[in-house]
Amino acid sequence: MSRLATLKGRISEIFPVKKTLWRGIVIAGPIAVVLWIIVGIVSAINTFGNRVLAPFFPGGHVTWGIGFLLILFFVLLVGRIELYYEGREKSIWQTIKEKSVGKIPLVGPLFARGNKKVLSFEDFKRLTPCKFWLSGTTPHYGFIVNEQKVRGAETEIDVYRPNVPTIIPGDLFPIKKRLIIKLANSSSEILDKLASVGMITSEEEMPIPWEDESEEEFRERINLTPLEIAVKRILETSPRNDTTC
Repeated sequence: MSRLATLKGRISEIFPVKKTLWRGIVIAGPIAVVLWIIVGIVSAINTFGNRVLAPFFPGGHVTWGIGFLLILFFVLLVGRIELYYEGREKSIWQTIKEKSVGKIPLVGPLFARGNKKVLSFEDFKRLTPCKFWLSGTTPHYGFIVNEQKVRGAETEIDVYRPNVPTIIPGDLFPIKKRLIIKLANSSSEILDKLASVGMITSEEEMPIPWEDESEEEFRERINLTPLEIAVKRILETSPRNDTTC
């Protein structure tokens, strides 16, 4: 028995089955999962391509792989067209966006600046963030889309308020300029806070005045609500009634 035990020990030292099997699982397992995913994706693409080609083949029988090659050719064609228009003032894809996304009600004005340029999500992230008042007491966070929209005697600003936490779609409001506080914070910072449903504290806000605004007006707007400002001005302009006893 001692010789048999010694022999088993030597075999285990030369070829440790348990350790070898475990190492094989650790290494081969992830590779197998990745290969399984790749094969599944290729198979799905090939199936879709075969369905497109089936009406053009006798009996609808398409050789495996032809459908995948068709989709691959289409992807390469799209990429080649994009490279051809790269660097030009207006590409074919911008034209498609203007004639499709740019005309969608409510959503279109957000992505279309004027009638020519269509905003991408990266452009949207570069918009100026702000805090604005929809009512006399409730502030909201948004992004300035158009700073020069004049109606009547007072300037209005187009402000986009993203829905939280989806960001897009959202709401587009024409807001009086005096009810909007521009923020020097980066759009990415505000977006990250809104997307994670995080709170933006007053210490994190970096308000900045409008170009034609005095320091006194600016301080009043950032420290008081529109309702408080209105009440203050009424009290300042109302005549004092002196009564004698």
